[in-house]
Amino acid sequence: MGLEEIVKEIEKKANEDAEKMRKEGQEERKTILKKAQEEALRTRKEITRKLEKEAELLKRERVISVRVEEKKKLLASKRKILAESFKQAEEELRGLGKQEYMSLMKRLLVSSIDSGDEEIVVSRRDEAWMKGDFLKELEKSLEKKGTWKKIRVTAGLREGERGFILKKEGVHLNYTLSSLSLLLREELEIEVAKRLLG
Repeated sequence: MGLEEIVKEIEKKANEDAEKMRKEGQEERKTILKKAQEEALRTRKEITRKLEKEAELLKRERVISVRVEEKKKLLASKRKILAESFKQAEEELRGLGKQEYMSLMKRLLVSSIDSGDEEIVVSRRDEAWMKGDFLKELEKSLEKKGTWKKIRVTAGLREGERGFILKKEGVHLNYTLSSLSLLLREELEIEVAKRLLG
C-alpha cells in the first residue's frame, strides 16, 4: 500500500470517526434536550399544581372568611332584635295594670315560696298593692300548697323596680323583672349563638 492510499485510509477513518462523533453528539444533544424538556414540563406541571392548590386554599379561606362575617352580622342583627324585644317586653311588664301585675306576682310567689319562712322584699308601691286581699289570697294558696305561715312583706326595692326578692336564711333569690329579663336574655343569646355557630 502506497503513501497515498495510507493517507486516504487515514482521512477516511478520520471522516468516519468525525461523522460518528457528530452523530453521537447529535444523539447526546437530542437526549439532553429531551431530558431538559421533560424536566421543564414536569417542573411546569408541579408549579401549576402548587399554584392551583394555593388558589383553591385561598378561595376556601375567602369563602370561610365571608361566611364568618355573614354569621357575625346575623348574630349582631339577632342580638339587636333580642335586645329590642326584651326592652319592649320589660316595658310591657312594667306597664301592666294592677290586677294583671298582682296575678303574675301571685303565681311567681306561690311557685317560689317553699317553707313559708321567707321574707318578700318589694318596692313601696308593690307593698301598698299587696296589703289586704292580695296577702289573704296568697296565704290561702300557700296553705293549699302546704307552705303557709304568716307572710312578711317589706319595702326595700328601689322605686320603679318591679318584682320581688325572696329572703330566707341569708339567701336572696332575685325575682325582679330586670333580673329575670337579664337571665332569660343571656340564655336566649347562648341558644342563638349555638344555632348560628354550631
